[in-house]
Amino acid sequence: MNCLYRKWIRTAAHPAALLAGLVLFALLMPATAQEKKEGQAATAKEAAKEAPKDAPKAVPKATYVGSETCVTCHEDPAKHLKGSVHHSLLQESKVPNGTNGCESCHGPGSVHAEEPSKENILTFENEAPGKRSSACLACHGKKEALADFKRSAHRFQQISCDECHANGNAEAFHRMRSLEDMKKTEGTRLCLQCHGEVQMAFTMPFHHRVKEGLLQCVDCHREHGGYRLGRRRNEQVNETCARCHPDKDGPFLFEHLPARVGGGCLSCHLPHGSTNPRMLTRNTVAMLCLECHTNTVEFHDQAQPRYRNCTVCHTQIHGSNHSSLLFE
Repeated sequence: MNCLYRKWIRTAAHPAALLAGLVLFALLMPATAQEKKEGQAATAKEAAKEAPKDAPKAVPKATYVGSETCVTCHEDPAKHLKGSVHHSLLQESKVPNGTNGCESCHGPGSVHAEEPSKENILTFENEAPGKRSSACLACHGKKEALADFKRSAHRFQQISCDECHANGNAEAFHRMRSLEDMKKTEGTRLCLQCHGEVQMAFTMPFHHRVKEGLLQCVDCHREHGGYRLGRRRNEQVNETCARCHPDKDGPFLFEHLPARVGGGCLSCHLPHGSTNPRMLTRNTVAMLCLECHTNTVEFHDQAQPRYRNCTVCHTQIHGSNHSSLLFE
């Protein structure tokens, strides 16, 4: 470009020629800068293809060396991995670089291969929970149900994937053969190890029969999280309850308003367990009804026992197709 500029200067016989040369030089310079910028972007794009965005980075400047290099020292984990649910990771030709073999979880291992140490590879032993989970989500985060973990209370409470899966040790992870092997223990007992207040609720005289094995926590809750309150599987509380109690859901010609707005079923019932029959929030039906129905008719004298059990007359308490007063 500079040679072209000097040639115009030497051969210019008229000021107009000089001006034309300067204009041409000014026009060509931005194009050259743009080409350089595009070339850098193309190089960066090619580099990005070398490994997935979320691939674990155990050590800066480390590169992928392949599982064959890892097996030279780690023979037992390689044997355990064969036939497991993660065995396909060893078939390096079927997946892109950075998502295959041992390094798909442990990160690029060139530095570790030269100087073996737990400090220069992702070991899943001493790393922060978020870093351990990121290694799992590099592959599993593409599914909606598992992607929800990124915004879940479990993640914000610093609970990593391996604390519930893989039975808490490396050998169990490598030996995984089924979905059941991927849980540290049976699903409900696994949840109750942390959620002690819920476990206590299931010991109440009236409770959902979870500990008896009739239900599981995951029947109502999304174990990996979600955007709904309480990580419910359904948008509304009633929709979750109606999966087992469809006769209470309606629709009815005459709805019981608290069952449709506000807390829905939770306006009257506790979800896990209660000391009250039917898992009610109050120990007597009258006390529960009077929380909303404060202006009862005069002849409903609460001093008389006959008027203290509202559902004797208002039997269709969840809704009715015949009576606006929820009579039978």
